Amino acid sequence: QLDTNVVLQRSKDRELADLASHPTVDGAESGTAAVPHDQWQEPNAHQLSLNPMPGLVIMILGIMMSAHHQDSMVSTMMHAQWGTLFFAFAIARATTYVLLYLKPPTSHFPARPPSELVSAFCLISGGLLFMISAHDTVWAIETSGLDAMAVFAVTLGLTGVVMAWEVVCYAVKGWAVRKERAVDGQPLP
Repeated sequence: QLDTNVVLQRSKDRELADLASHPTVDGAESGTAAVPHDQWQEPNAHQLSLNPMPGLVIMILGIMMSAHHQDSMVSTMMHAQWGTLFFAFAIARATTYVLLYLKPPTSHFPARPPSELVSAFCLISGGLLFMISAHDTVWAIETSGLDAMAVFAVTLGLTGVVMAWEVVCYAVKGWAVRKERAVDGQPLP
């Protein structure tokens, strides 16, 4: 809807081109030149959404939470950790946008820059740390003698395991689909 004026201008240019291709009443050609068709082709970078607002909101949230004081030192450090992870997500997502703007995808197969893997890792880790930084959980961490860095290390390890499990699940799904299609006589190439 935001390109309505451009579409209207394209239709006006087409009308002018149609008038230019027809002779006038006295038999002479009109002086208006036709606009080349490739001028109205949408740029490749416009074929995917590059909305920076979600990343910007998460980045600002991360900055705010990194500087947000809590009742205890462990809680303050945990908030700083997940705030930093949210900020890192925003940087990785911005990197993805720059890479996709410079070279938009041309295939139907999923292809994302490695920065998207970093984005996912930061969001999963940050989300887990956010949930762990609740008051009662921080109290349990402190009474157990743990510190924020121990929780951070365990959370990052758990995130790696979750992401690896996701890859295994997709691999099993792909194997099962290929097996079922082979049984039905429709193997994939």
